[in-house]
Amino acid sequence: MSEEERIGVVLLVTAPIGSSFRNIVRAVGREPPSSPPVAWESRENRALPNIESRLKFMTHYALCVIPSEIWDHPSLTLLTKFAHAKFWDHPGDSTSSTASRSSRSGSIIERNADRTWEKPYIRAIESGQEIGRTNMFYRGLRRDWRYMPVYWNCHDLAIRLAYLIVPASNDVMGFLRELMRGLMEAYFRERALVWQSTKVALGIWTTGALRTLDATPSLTAVDTVLFMAELGVGYYVSEATMAKLRTKEMYMRKLEEQFPKLKPLHFHWRRWSF
Repeated sequence: MSEEERIGVVLLVTAPIGSSFRNIVRAVGREPPSSPPVAWESRENRALPNIESRLKFMTHYALCVIPSEIWDHPSLTLLTKFAHAKFWDHPGDSTSSTASRSSRSGSIIERNADRTWEKPYIRAIESGQEIGRTNMFYRGLRRDWRYMPVYWNCHDLAIRLAYLIVPASNDVMGFLRELMRGLMEAYFRERALVWQSTKVALGIWTTGALRTLDATPSLTAVDTVLFMAELGVGYYVSEATMAKLRTKEMYMRKLEEQFPKLKPLHFHWRRWSF
C-alpha cells in the first residue's frame, strides 16, 4: 500500500473482454446478450451506464482509478478520461495477461496492476460505477490469486480492491454488498436459462426418438427416466458447488489474515451462501 498526493476516482467497470470473460462464459454455458454501446464522445460522466442498469454475471470486472481533476473536467470526453485511467484486474489465466497486452519473461509474470488500456478495450466497456475517491492503492492483493471462473474470479478481485482502497462508509459497504448479492443471483438466473434450454432440447430429442421406434416405452416411463436424470445432475452440481464454496471460503480467510478490513464484507457474503 502506498499514498499518492493526487486524489483518484475509483470505479468498477465491466467489459466482455479477455480470458477471464471467456472462462466465465464457458462455465455458464451460453453467450451473454450484448449491450448498447456507450456514448464515448460525451462529456457527461453520467453517459456511462451504471453497473446496476446492466447487471449480468457473464462479463469481465476491473477496477480503475482516474485522477479526480481528469474525471471532473467538464470539457473532456469519457474516452479521454478513461485513457488516463489505471486499471487493476484478474485476467483469468495463468499468464496474468492484461486486457490490452500480456508479456512473460522467464519466471517473471506481468501483473494486472496499474496498467492503461488501449482505446479498443476502453470502448468495449459496457458499464461503470464510481465507488469513491482515494489516495491509496494496493499491489499485493493480486498475488497468488487462484482463479475459479465462477466462485473466485475477476468480480471477486475487483470488488475487494475497491473496498480496500476507498474509505469505509455505509454507502460503499451497501453498494458492494448488494453488487455481490446481485452477481450471485445473476449467475443462477443465467445458469437456469442454460439448464432450461437443455431440458427443452432433450425433450425434443426424446419425442423424435419415440416417433421413430416401433417398440416404445410409455411416456410415463420416459418422464420417470428424465426426472431421475435431472435428480442425478442436480445432486452432482450441488456437491460440486459446495466443494467450490468451501475452497472460496478458504481463500477468503487467507485474504482476511492479510487484509482484516475485508472481514465485514465477507461476513455479509457468508450470510447468503451458507
